[in-house]
Amino acid sequence: MKAFLDRYLGYFVRKMGIRLVILIILLLLGGSTYLSYITAREMREIIGEDFNNQQLELARHAAGILSNDFKILKRELLTLSLSPSIQYIEAVSWANRMKISLTTVRDYGVIQISLINAAGNREYAVSYVNAGYEVQGDYHSEPFFEWCRAPESKGKVYIGDVKPGLVENSEHGFVYRLAVPVYQVSTDEAHPTPTYRFSGVLSFAVNAVYLTERIVGPIRSGKSGYAWVIDDLGNFLYHLEKEFIGQNAFEVRSYRDPHISFSKINQLQQNKMLEGEEGVSWYLSGWHRGTAGKVEKLIAYAPVHIGAANDKRIWSVAVVAPISEVEDAVHSVYVRHSLMQAVFILAAILVLAFYIASERTWLRTLEEMVKEKTADLEQSAAMLRRSEERYRSLIESADDLIYTVDQEGRILSVNQYYQRLTGKGPEEAAGKKITDVVRYSKPETVCGIVQQVLKTSETMGHEDHVRIGDKEYWMDSKYRPVISGGDQAGAVLVISRDITEHKAFEAQLFQAEKLSSLGSLSAGVAHEINNPLAVILGLTEILLEKTPKDVREHEMLETIMRQGTNAQRIVENLLAFSRIPERTSTDTDLPECLRRVVEVVQNTLLTKKIDFKMDVADDIPRVQGDDQQLEQVFMNIINNAIAAMGNGGVLRIRVFRQGRMVGTAFSDTGHGIAPEHMNRIFEPFFTTKKVGEGTGLGLAVSYGIVKKFGGTIQVESQTADQGKTPGSTFTILLPMADGSTNGSKGGNG
Repeated sequence: MKAFLDRYLGYFVRKMGIRLVILIILLLLGGSTYLSYITAREMREIIGEDFNNQQLELARHAAGILSNDFKILKRELLTLSLSPSIQYIEAVSWANRMKISLTTVRDYGVIQISLINAAGNREYAVSYVNAGYEVQGDYHSEPFFEWCRAPESKGKVYIGDVKPGLVENSEHGFVYRLAVPVYQVSTDEAHPTPTYRFSGVLSFAVNAVYLTERIVGPIRSGKSGYAWVIDDLGNFLYHLEKEFIGQNAFEVRSYRDPHISFSKINQLQQNKMLEGEEGVSWYLSGWHRGTAGKVEKLIAYAPVHIGAANDKRIWSVAVVAPISEVEDAVHSVYVRHSLMQAVFILAAILVLAFYIASERTWLRTLEEMVKEKTADLEQSAAMLRRSEERYRSLIESADDLIYTVDQEGRILSVNQYYQRLTGKGPEEAAGKKITDVVRYSKPETVCGIVQQVLKTSETMGHEDHVRIGDKEYWMDSKYRPVISGGDQAGAVLVISRDITEHKAFEAQLFQAEKLSSLGSLSAGVAHEINNPLAVILGLTEILLEKTPKDVREHEMLETIMRQGTNAQRIVENLLAFSRIPERTSTDTDLPECLRRVVEVVQNTLLTKKIDFKMDVADDIPRVQGDDQQLEQVFMNIINNAIAAMGNGGVLRIRVFRQGRMVGTAFSDTGHGIAPEHMNRIFEPFFTTKKVGEGTGLGLAVSYGIVKKFGGTIQVESQTADQGKTPGSTFTILLPMADGSTNGSKGGNG
């Protein structure tokens, strides 16, 4: 072994180049180690900052939802205060009106709605069990009652402190109160003239823990991070440690572990969070998810702007996670980097050893290599010939269009795939310009690509819609330079792949994504519509009870109630559509359903000077669908047609059979739909109408309803800008109901 080492050491002494290589390797290793240390430190800072910014986004999102919940509660409270049943404390209807509102706001933690009369000695309330009751008492000393009875508080909302109290099932919890003064400013049949007198104080009692837990409870940051909320007094409204809820955030940590200084987090809470600021930082804790011990935590916090009129009230949402999660990620990267360095050192040693051993044998084998090389050259020539033959066979049998063009874009050669596309032999295309054989949508672009490839000798790619023979294709082409001699390209090799089916699949996928977006947005729209519908139905029900049945007004109120109920059912169907319900087995008489819609819009058509024609084929069978939902679809399409024919025109409706489907075609002579809008007309909230004239939901909802019943909507349209007679045709195809053979008789209108 000693002799072996002496021999190699002597070799290093004789070889100056080897010594220089070793010195360079050592310097590189030292520099690599230093850079690795610097990189790990900077990586820790970057990852920690990025992690905390992600936590800040979570905190902002949760705080935004809570702020919006307060806006909704204040809006519902003010809306309820405008009800005559509340303003005049009508014995028959005040409880029903409160129950309707409680149903709307119960998801936001409201457990009681109460009204204290102007004298401050009687409370009218509805609790979470949906029972109404009256209580005698003295409420003059209550802060919210004193504040609300002041004239300057009119139209403003009072929000009180979070205090211990009873919540649902008589459990102990933490409750805060929203209150607003009530004045007799509204009218009804019993009170045709408002008195404008102070009527009392209306309030919501809200379960603060429920309100915050449903928003921040599901939040997870990293592997083990979580969120908590403090109110404007510094008390925990929600925390993963249940015993912290309701406790002072400046004191409860010290009670659990008095040996740790919590000055850092207390300063953040006092100077930043309670002042309504947002930001990121870190602090020292004594536990994490049940594990005791000092833990450094990253924290991100954002304010919840409550908007109380009586005081400055700001809650704060915090998202925290241990710094160890960031350090673990950096450590794993550093370990891998160290292993790479070790592999590099080992590889360098092996390369040196191999170099020394191979150099000694190189001279002895050089002579033999020359002889072998001569034989190899002969063998390589034969292999090259075989390779060329295989290459030519591969090119000719490829499922791609492969050809070469010169500087002028003329075809030099083309493979057999050309014959499969056009039915003509490859020799027929030789000498022709590529733009004469393949008709591109923009020929100048293709010519520019050929010139660019010849100039730069770089490969370029391009997708284009082309026409070859009498068929249209989507081609994905790669343009490669052909180097014949020197450094300049003499021709361009083009490989065009047919991606027509792939493009069709992309279009289907894009439509599926739009439908998914429709489902998500429809749920939000339905929720927003449901609240005012509840108010409308509640007030209409009260008016019906007070209106004699033999008067015209009672019939009008019944119409309002019926149409409001229909609207509520539409909202429920919109919610069901957002959850992608299963296809229904309901069937309906389509012509009869269409006639009901026409009766509703008949006067509008006359007013707008629109000629109406309807053609219903004989023996139209019943179709799958709900009559009220289909009426909504028909109404949406007819209203769109009326809007498109602002100066009058002709509306034609045709009902026909098409195999096992029943079609309904709506044709108008309006201005038509621009080509660039055709792919977007079924997107939610897309509209070409002026602001305030349309929501952009009509066609999106209609599309969802028709698809739900297994049908389709087809659209054909053209505009005057296209040089054609403008107009649009919407065709709805619905499947026949199971077992249906025929239905309504045909007719013209």
